[in-house]
Amino acid sequence: MRRTKFILISVFGLFLVGCVNPYEKFYVDRTGGSGIPNSAVMNIGEEPKLIQGTNTDGDTQRMLEDGFRLIGYSDFNAGNTSIDGAIEQAKNVHAAVVIYYSKYRNTVSGAMPLTLPNTETTTTNVYGNTYGSSGYNSFSGTANSTTYGTRTTYIPYNVNRYDYFASYWVKSKPGVLGVIIKNMTDEQRKEVGGNKGVAIQTVVVNSPAYRADFLKGDILRTFANTDLYDYRDAVELIKQHAGEKVDITYMRDGKEFTKSVQLGGLQP
Repeated sequence: MRRTKFILISVFGLFLVGCVNPYEKFYVDRTGGSGIPNSAVMNIGEEPKLIQGTNTDGDTQRMLEDGFRLIGYSDFNAGNTSIDGAIEQAKNVHAAVVIYYSKYRNTVSGAMPLTLPNTETTTTNVYGNTYGSSGYNSFSGTANSTTYGTRTTYIPYNVNRYDYFASYWVKSKPGVLGVIIKNMTDEQRKEVGGNKGVAIQTVVVNSPAYRADFLKGDILRTFANTDLYDYRDAVELIKQHAGEKVDITYMRDGKEFTKSVQLGGLQP
């Protein structure tokens, strides 16, 4: 029994050594294959900061507001997995911060076959009589025969499985305006009474938009005297006016306002 336990432990040990890092295997790139953006603030030689997440939506919003950009994530289900794999993958993709989550999913039970050598030795008693010049003589003794084979036993196991998720972030340099915008929802279109406008999803701390007191949920209606209808067009328009002072018309709580905002420059 002691030998069986030793072999079983060895089998599991070899299995674990042979496994690839699941955080690397199930990594999904969010940079479009371009790698680390030029706007990223690289901390060469620094260890990635590890944060245990609590709520993905809330954590994501907080990271965006603090000027971080998501470059990728790992999402998989597995047994007990070391968090060291998330740190290793963060180093691989040059992330400044990795936020990880784990949640118990279920317990998998079963039996693993284990084949061991099975050697059997048979002993046979031999006796009889012989006749020779000296007459009859009797003899007796034993004969051994060995049979080599294998024996399979089944070892029961219980493995707890968890859902793992890790997001990888880089610190970005200040943007031209410092907002993340999206197209309006149907509800927002009804609130403003039309299709003109894009919604602010995030205001980056200490950005031009932050210092101008723009808030999440504000609807940008015009930018530099140009009507806004699509967030992609709005992003390009903002870049075109980098470094300038422009008028921005926006709506908040059903009222329309206009502000002059000094924009930041384009990052190299």
